Amino acid sequence: MTTRKPELMRTYGPGNPLVFSHIPKTAGTSLRVALEQALQPSVFVQGVDTALLAGYDDLDAISPAERAALYLTPDELPADATLVAGHIGPATTMARYPGADHITILRAPQVRILSQWMHGRALTEFNLRHWGPNAEAFRIAWRPLREYLDHAMLAPNIDNTITRFVAWPHPALTRTEFIVESDDDALLGAALERLDTFGYVNLVENPAFQEQLGAWLGRELPETRANERTAVPKRKRPDMSVELDEPTRELLAYRTRIDTRLWTAIAARVLPDADPAQVLDAALQKTVDRYQSMLAQPAEPITLRTAVGRAYEVAIKLRPSRR
Repeated sequence: MTTRKPELMRTYGPGNPLVFSHIPKTAGTSLRVALEQALQPSVFVQGVDTALLAGYDDLDAISPAERAALYLTPDELPADATLVAGHIGPATTMARYPGADHITILRAPQVRILSQWMHGRALTEFNLRHWGPNAEAFRIAWRPLREYLDHAMLAPNIDNTITRFVAWPHPALTRTEFIVESDDDALLGAALERLDTFGYVNLVENPAFQEQLGAWLGRELPETRANERTAVPKRKRPDMSVELDEPTRELLAYRTRIDTRLWTAIAARVLPDADPAQVLDAALQKTVDRYQSMLAQPAEPITLRTAVGRAYEVAIKLRPSRR
């Protein structure tokens, strides 16, 4: 779990922050909130870099507000950061803050993809209005899961994303191509080597991970729940039993083949008495059951925000062309 142990009650400060390398859809938003509450950072840096930038990369078309949170080079990160917590690849933060303590949490890879797909299905045109043509990257999630998993323009987000995020930039990684099997071992090795430099690595599936992280930090972390998907518009609600047919399950397993090996390697460290395959199977089934239950719920009451969103979508449809 730990390769280096900082002093208890360490003060994180300028040039030497705590860096939470937040892999997308790994329950990291809740952890980010907990870290912010516990550490009370004077300079808190959030955002993304280009580690998982896919084929939709017309950055000039993004709104100024969204563009401001995108770091293209390490030098764009504030030098006086106290806490960094975002979808910023460790290659970027390690270059900017060579003395920083890095932490990360991995999640069962197939669960991570389903969470990402479901999150995308919940987004509306109103949610995507700041992204210009790049919004198409999110709209792909409105398609069936099988099509979503086979869309090469999204390769960094659906093809062994955990390994890509940790190992980036690796010569075997591209924005619009799936990883070839002959590169699997090299990428796994690169990801493990980088994780070995982290101060703390754990798994969402370890019930004690937050308590253990608090002990490592020397601070109690509050229990938080943030960014959980609780609703999907009725017209975008999938039937999980249909979506997860055998061919799609096979593709899902293939798209997470390296991530599963990486997750299993970490599980051997933090859950030494558990059967990794059983933990993964249980996590996936729990997630599918939760989504099925959520999708069967009545539509949420119309609020001012949802009304505005629906009006926006109608306006979008009435335009001659969306792109």
